[in-house]
Amino acid sequence: MLRFLGLLLVAVTVSAQSPEKHVPLTTATFNIDGVMDETAWQNALMIPLLYENSPGENLPAQVKTEAFLIDTGNTLVIGFRAEDPEPEKIRAFLRDRDASYNDDFVGVILDTYNDERRALEFFSNPLGAQMDLIITSNSEDDSWDAIWNSAGQITEFGYVVEMEIPYNEIQMPDTVGEKTWGLYVQRTHPRDDRRQYRNVVVARDNDCFLCQTEKVRGFTNADRGMDLEITPTLTGLAAKSRDAEDAGFGPSDTQVDAGIDINWGINSNLTLNATINPDFSQVESDSAQLNVNQNFALFFPERRSFFLENADYFDSNMNLVYTRNIADPDYGLRLVGKKGDHAYGFFYAKDTLTNLLIPGTLGSDFTTLEQDSDNLVGRYRKDFGQYASTFGATITRRDGVRYSNTLLSADLNFKPTSTDEIRIQLADSSTEYPDDIAEEFDQQTGSFDGQSYLAQYRHNGRNWRFNAFHQNKDDGFRADSGFIGQVGTRRSVIGGGYAWIGEEDNWWNRMDVYSDWDITHDQQGTVLEKEFEGSFGINGPLQSFYRVGLGVRDRFWEDQLYRENFRFFDFDMRPISGLGFGVFINLGHAVDFSNNRLADSTRGGIYVNADWGKHFNIRINHNYRNLSVDAGNIFTANQTDIRLSYQFNIRQRLRLALIHTDINRDLSLYNEPEDFNLNSENMATQLIYSYKVNPRTLLFLGYSDAGTEFDDLDNFVKTDKSVFAKFSYAWKR
Repeated sequence: MLRFLGLLLVAVTVSAQSPEKHVPLTTATFNIDGVMDETAWQNALMIPLLYENSPGENLPAQVKTEAFLIDTGNTLVIGFRAEDPEPEKIRAFLRDRDASYNDDFVGVILDTYNDERRALEFFSNPLGAQMDLIITSNSEDDSWDAIWNSAGQITEFGYVVEMEIPYNEIQMPDTVGEKTWGLYVQRTHPRDDRRQYRNVVVARDNDCFLCQTEKVRGFTNADRGMDLEITPTLTGLAAKSRDAEDAGFGPSDTQVDAGIDINWGINSNLTLNATINPDFSQVESDSAQLNVNQNFALFFPERRSFFLENADYFDSNMNLVYTRNIADPDYGLRLVGKKGDHAYGFFYAKDTLTNLLIPGTLGSDFTTLEQDSDNLVGRYRKDFGQYASTFGATITRRDGVRYSNTLLSADLNFKPTSTDEIRIQLADSSTEYPDDIAEEFDQQTGSFDGQSYLAQYRHNGRNWRFNAFHQNKDDGFRADSGFIGQVGTRRSVIGGGYAWIGEEDNWWNRMDVYSDWDITHDQQGTVLEKEFEGSFGINGPLQSFYRVGLGVRDRFWEDQLYRENFRFFDFDMRPISGLGFGVFINLGHAVDFSNNRLADSTRGGIYVNADWGKHFNIRINHNYRNLSVDAGNIFTANQTDIRLSYQFNIRQRLRLALIHTDINRDLSLYNEPEDFNLNSENMATQLIYSYKVNPRTLLFLGYSDAGTEFDDLDNFVKTDKSVFAKFSYAWKR
């Protein structure tokens, strides 16, 4: 009955809504302090958040939230009044940027082109900690950072948040006069469930999320103008390194470098970025990954700001653009824009090193050419259709001494209905490797070509989902500007599942089952892998999630087909404010690649993310791997990644990272024991102080070291030590 009354209220309210709302223009100024005491707020457009979209299905919101929008001509100012009957239970901590997703928070999703394909997200927790993201029809990415202002305060009735978003940080149509934007206003309310409230109904039988935004008009004077941002950067590094067997460190290698980044908004929908002698280092270390009994190269996400800006413009159905292949460029240039239904992007970088991912049929690896290379990527996309369909084309080119790789690709994403999508992509490459690389990695010499294509049908409805996929990659196909780790294969997948949506009074809010079957052949028709798996998942109380599953897999290795199997359990929970933890376990049989046999496999992991007060956070991830046979343990590997941080305030943070890896082997169980260590241990430490006025005006001071211990060493030895500093200042006109 409660569900019926709620749906009836939603239907009545939707029918009473006006088609479009207007954001008023004011000449007043605002002090963004989380108080909302300016009289100009009385003239703002008030938008109530009436609907719980998740986990409830468009039920009346359980708490009252009002958003107030007003246009100053240069900025969009938004105020939120979020009521809570138990304000002491509000989850809010001082956080670094893009780290408050488990807190209470409010914000907006702005489709400034009103094309229902790409939108900008701006969120803040009750203490003013910011999160900004780009959402497209395919993904959501928080690596994009804009310069905007926010502040929040917890009150006796709940909390208040104020935001001010400059128009020169937002791409929009280069038009004169009133504009229409798509708008979601959102509040996330995490307690026993993680509830999301919005200003409109969001239908779960419509897979196009951005097609369902509310349309608001106004923004007559909104324009990026001549948005020019110049960011000089100064970096300093003093480092020592040695081989583990050496008696001592040599002299320090000291470097001081200056560079400059330029971001020019040529007009409202065209942006030019340039960098000269950039600092392309990653300040904070990557999350640890355990690389044992692994044949394919590990993927690490991009973190460098030059490549992250508008990175979604270069996305397609294949991973053809992986900018971490560009290691140490002297300079770079990028241009991205959108006009009407046409979007385009281009970048060029002159790299002093050439990192190569060498793919194969049964494995892949990275190598480096000690030479310069020219790196060019271009992308074009045409939007069409009612449900965010697109046509796109990509070109990439890398050139060095006796080395080149050129790739051309075309792709189509066609959505005939709100729940169905057809994806097609074709790619053709031409490559030449230097003779020494071709010989070392058993690659073709001279110039060689290759093609790849994929076709996919996907249905994603309220309850049912279905997927059919096929991809072919020739032996000679290479995407050296991207991340394609396996070639020479033909892979097909078919799968489907069903989800049950819980009623309001159920102890669970969602359950689902999913199963798929896939098969992979090489180009000669040999079966490389054939797998069937199924799983069952449920979202329960205390923000808990459980998934169990099992599967069987035939895997080809060293001219033999092995029968693997696995059973897994995945659990995650956030029972109270400031605490989250989870466990993953996988048991079964797996191929021991080093010794060409089937072995008992145990894999597991645990994570804990805990806050102490408003300032201190600890995050622990531990991974465990074990392979064994009747005669004993082939290897046991443990890796622990600990991150401790103290957030003094929104701008200042001190962070300590500790990554420890320990691998123990029984060499009597190895066919070639001389290739391995009985015991190996590695430890990396990093301590960083950061002061961030905004994403590009900042100061970093840090220390890092690394060490190792293995069979030929008597004790643990530090092999690397460094201290570093980075300062940058964003000057805007």
